[in-house]
Amino acid sequence: MKLRAVAGTVSAEDREWQSRAGRLSLDSLYDVRAVAGRWAATVGSLTGLLGLVALVAGPRGVDQLPVGWRVVAGIGVLAAIGCAGYATWCAAAAAQGSIGSVLTTYAQVRDSFREQERTATILLNRSKVFVVAAMGALVVAVGLTWFVPRSEQTDYLVVRRGAEVSCVPLKDGLALSLALDEKSTVTVAKKCPR
Repeated sequence: MKLRAVAGTVSAEDREWQSRAGRLSLDSLYDVRAVAGRWAATVGSLTGLLGLVALVAGPRGVDQLPVGWRVVAGIGVLAAIGCAGYATWCAAAAAQGSIGSVLTTYAQVRDSFREQERTATILLNRSKVFVVAAMGALVVAVGLTWFVPRSEQTDYLVVRRGAEVSCVPLKDGLALSLALDEKSTVTVAKKCPR
């Protein structure tokens, strides 16, 4: 870009804005890294939230899904973990930068500075995209546990007393106490015989 002279005198305000523009250009890498550092802390908080949601939804809800949906929910949770991990790595890499060779000329320092700024900006934006992907994958997995109809996998305790048959559905943590005589049998079945 070529600079062109304009008519008129340069004011103190013009000089201040030119000074600010120079500082913005020189400090841009540090500004991006500072934002990336704060974003890394945010990613940590969001990852903790993901873990809390996964803990609350828990395996109990997933256990009651049909097998196919259970696999989809598991893939969603794994995708959320993978995306959150990669987002954290990108944010950390953007905030911390990398070690390179020592540069000796003005042009090398300038070009390296600009390249590091560009790389940090790309990593920061990538981190944001992967956090959104992680949240989306977890929302899908938790949504499956809420909205997919439960599979009916209830076992029944079948009590036969002569010709009489009684069925008791066995649900989570049900405790039974039965007093039986010698003519009674007790079995566990998937369906209640009628």
